Amino acid sequence: MKRTNKILVTVLAGSLLLGGGAALAFGGHPGMDGCDRGGMMSLRGMPQIDNLTDAQRSQLDTLRKEQRDAMRKQMDAMSDARDELRTALDKGADTATIRKLAEKQAAQIANMIVARAEMQQRLEAILTPEQRAQFREQAQQRFGGMGQPRHGW
Repeated sequence: MKRTNKILVTVLAGSLLLGGGAALAFGGHPGMDGCDRGGMMSLRGMPQIDNLTDAQRSQLDTLRKEQRDAMRKQMDAMSDARDELRTALDKGADTATIRKLAEKQAAQIANMIVARAEMQQRLEAILTPEQRAQFREQAQQRFGGMGQPRHGW
């Protein structure tokens, strides 16, 4: 296989993997119980915790809204980057251009993973240890006892 073809195949495969990684980093595909759709990353499971204070509910609501808005912006940026890469590939862009666009996507995915970790830290700072345990238990039940939910909780 020619070097150019190998690079093209690698970039395309990487784009598919990175796009899937971004979806998993934030709770799956938005239409598949991911962020902002009732999945764990949407924090909608929080009101089910028995002993949340009004202050905690307010903090969680604020966190939910901030997370939703940030994820929408991140996902829009990811979509734009994928479109830009597809356009470049369709126009026969050179390897250097393809590499630059692929690196741009990789940086966006890294930002999404870091943002998810920061959100998780903020969430855990709001909850007491007992509430975190209760939330994890509910997550286990929600996923049918099939081990850890894929969202990392």
